[in-house]
Amino acid sequence: MPGKGRIERRRAKSIIENQKSKIENIMASLKGVNITRGKIGPSTIDNEDGICGLLASGEEMDTVKLMCMADLEALGITEEYDVKNHCAVYRHVSEFFRMAGEGNILYLKTYKGTQESVFADDGPAERIIADSNGEIRTLAVAHTPGAEAESVNISALAAKAQAFYDWTFETFRPCQVVLEYNGMKGDTASATDDLKNLKVGSSELDAFKVSVCVGQDYAYASQFSDARRTMADVGTMLGCISAKAVNENIGEVGTGNIADAAKGKWTVAGLSNGKKISEWDRQLETLDDHGFIFAISYAGTAGYFWNNDYTCTKAVKDKDGYLNECTISYGRVLDKCVRGLRKALLPYVKSTQPVDPQTGKLPQATVAYFEAVGDGVFENMIAQGQISAGRTTVDANSDLLVSPRELKVSFVVVPTGCIDEIKGTINLKTNL
Repeated sequence: MPGKGRIERRRAKSIIENQKSKIENIMASLKGVNITRGKIGPSTIDNEDGICGLLASGEEMDTVKLMCMADLEALGITEEYDVKNHCAVYRHVSEFFRMAGEGNILYLKTYKGTQESVFADDGPAERIIADSNGEIRTLAVAHTPGAEAESVNISALAAKAQAFYDWTFETFRPCQVVLEYNGMKGDTASATDDLKNLKVGSSELDAFKVSVCVGQDYAYASQFSDARRTMADVGTMLGCISAKAVNENIGEVGTGNIADAAKGKWTVAGLSNGKKISEWDRQLETLDDHGFIFAISYAGTAGYFWNNDYTCTKAVKDKDGYLNECTISYGRVLDKCVRGLRKALLPYVKSTQPVDPQTGKLPQATVAYFEAVGDGVFENMIAQGQISAGRTTVDANSDLLVSPRELKVSFVVVPTGCIDEIKGTINLKTNL
């Protein structure tokens, strides 16, 4: 009888499932503690501090956001593109990702014209900042002047770059600037520009947010007969900045080797005058004193390392202990503080606040509250090892009743230190 057969099959299936469940329960009881892997959602770890921009001479192109070399190659920019256009766009981007790692963000815009022209009002530099919604923390300006080298007035260029930084700061998008110095002038290091004592006309120039790269991968650059022969590898330097924490020096020896013999990268270091560093061995100290950034080697250690992270200014400490931003790391730290403090305090703009009914000024509780808001930004950076200390001070006499109703606040940051050199003495002795 078909109906009876189906009932028996269901009964048999039920018995098997019950037995299977009992076995699983027994096995589960033998496991004691049963920990399974949880699911991982999308990554929330973003290297905001390492977001960079690159302006490079080539066929003019609007701003694009790159996260890997495949993104660049999809635009038709390859090694052949560089050869055809006598430029180094592919080279700089590939070096950026070699040092920073794919997955980090690089905004790229190519331009035609002189290096100075990128800093014109509403020019390529301002547009790439706007196109990135202010995300760019460090902008490099690469320039390969076609088939022939061209003269560069580094003082005028640095002045325009500093004015550009001032604009980014005033529009709440502070951004360090790194310049490629293609065809560095000077037959000797003494004849090169002193970047720490630049002048525009008779006026001293304090370009404290501008750095100049003259280091090159000589083995790469020397194969060319056009202006690439005297290029500076600003893409390599930019990638190193992106990979470092804001307070770290790109020249750190323990983690800063830019050479990769297996890939044929930086097997010989040179300068953007077409010379090997070995040819200027006795002059490198002078070039360093002048504030240029280039690759050096250390006796007893393989590889090449950036000499330092200078900006175009003298180091200053005043009588009150205030420091200027004489290095890229100091500048990046201060820019991060500025961005973080603005983000933390902006929600309180136009907010209603109590005042002391006797004086019309701020109650102590309000002062303490806003100081805690600012100090919270510093505490986070301290926890990340990016600053040594920070302090927020709110002026209790701030007038919130009569226009312009400003909450007056001051901030002080103590950066982390850096060892430029280790000095010691040593002697032979008969005993310890």
